[in-house]
Amino acid sequence: MRSVLLAVQYASIIGLFIESWIIFRRLNNSLLAYLFLSSLAILINNLGYLFQLLSTTQESYITALKFSYAGRTWVTFFLFLFTIDFCKIKLSATVKSLLVFAHIGIYFAILTVTKNNLYYTWTAFDASGIFPILRHGNGVIHHLYMALQSLYIVVGFFWLFSSLLKEKSLAAKKRLMAVIMAFLIECVFFAIKMLKLIPLVSFYDVTIFGYVAGIVFMFIAFFRYDLLGAKEIARDFMIDRLSEGIIAVDTSGNIQYCNKPAREMFPDMAIESEKTLLAIQGAVANGSSLTVRDRIYTAEENDLIHGDKVFGKLYVLIDATEHYERFKKEKRILQRELRIDPMTGLYNRTGMEHFSKKLYDEALEGGKALFICVCDMNGLKYINDNFGHEEGDRAIRTLSQILKNSADKNDMAFRIGGDEFLLLGLRDAENLSTESFRERVEEVTRLSNQSLNLPYKIDMSYGPLTKKIEGKPNEMSDLMRQSDNMMYEMKKNRDAHIR
Repeated sequence: MRSVLLAVQYASIIGLFIESWIIFRRLNNSLLAYLFLSSLAILINNLGYLFQLLSTTQESYITALKFSYAGRTWVTFFLFLFTIDFCKIKLSATVKSLLVFAHIGIYFAILTVTKNNLYYTWTAFDASGIFPILRHGNGVIHHLYMALQSLYIVVGFFWLFSSLLKEKSLAAKKRLMAVIMAFLIECVFFAIKMLKLIPLVSFYDVTIFGYVAGIVFMFIAFFRYDLLGAKEIARDFMIDRLSEGIIAVDTSGNIQYCNKPAREMFPDMAIESEKTLLAIQGAVANGSSLTVRDRIYTAEENDLIHGDKVFGKLYVLIDATEHYERFKKEKRILQRELRIDPMTGLYNRTGMEHFSKKLYDEALEGGKALFICVCDMNGLKYINDNFGHEEGDRAIRTLSQILKNSADKNDMAFRIGGDEFLLLGLRDAENLSTESFRERVEEVTRLSNQSLNLPYKIDMSYGPLTKKIEGKPNEMSDLMRQSDNMMYEMKKNRDAHIR
């Protein structure tokens, strides 16, 4: 019997070491982390217990006992954490911290077992049997440790069976049953020891078998049959790392799943699920975007179909902020290009049609006067015929610069034809004089001709007027025509383009 049990002990240690190494190699989620810690704790426990079985003195036995409890103290705790994570139970960090300190306290009592009566009230070493044993009386910390283990078992099974009753997925039910069976095996051996149901417990700790069998059973179930849901974990892992928000809704309109980006978009989704879904469904129905905290999303709706049955809807929210920003920027650039005359950089006729209405409305609403000046270059045909069209283009560009330099800071300049220009701006209603503009134009034109020293003169005719807007029908057209007539009156008397 001794040789058989020792062989079992050696085999369990080797098996647990291999199992711990395999689990360690596959660590990629918290469930496997807790399984690894449980396996490692049982390995330390079994190794220490082997030293106990081989002890010949009380001193060596107690030393081995302390080593064994470095693992045994934490086995049920790690399995408890495994259950919490597996059943998706919300347990506060404070409670977990208190339990950690409780187990640290328990192990400290074991380390000082020979100096106080907290864990054992008395001890007596007996080496007369197949294996040596340490007979003892149980102290307050020992009772606390047993109570904690019992609490873990009761609460853990309650969570597992509650999850089993709520779960509808067959695969998930199989996973839960596998874990329940593994825990049941451990509980059976724990009960056998506590109730002394077989003679073996008088000299051998049968819970060793329970821990090993339970961990091995879960290991086989998880990795051989994928009952841990490795595929689902991998799927959730990948889905949580998508940039798109994913929300799954059942046929009753209840949200059954949402990934991490979706939870970040709608942190109050659990409280305002109906409001959230209505917003998303409205965006889908209208083909519009959805704005959430300064980000723009497009929404897609797909049926969740398995076989021939529809299980609900899957909503995909795609972050299109950069796309929309780029589109708006390109639109602004395009609109600007469509309104700009490429030769002079002034607004073109399209720009004039757009901005003239805006300026008119602004003048009308603000009680302002509108400054209008139609301009026409003098002698462009003479320049083209005698010096070429390139020189004519140069003359047009020069005149456009003269106009910009002559206009007020907020005036707008337009090239509305080949050599036709227009200035528009707002003035205070009281300031109706255009003399300052006339003087400025003449001076800027004179200085420009002087500095360029061209074989011709840059010159133009213009008709400036400032008129308070009254909102009459066709008022803008009438003012343009009035300015145009003034320009032609000036043109009749000017022919200054020839040097």
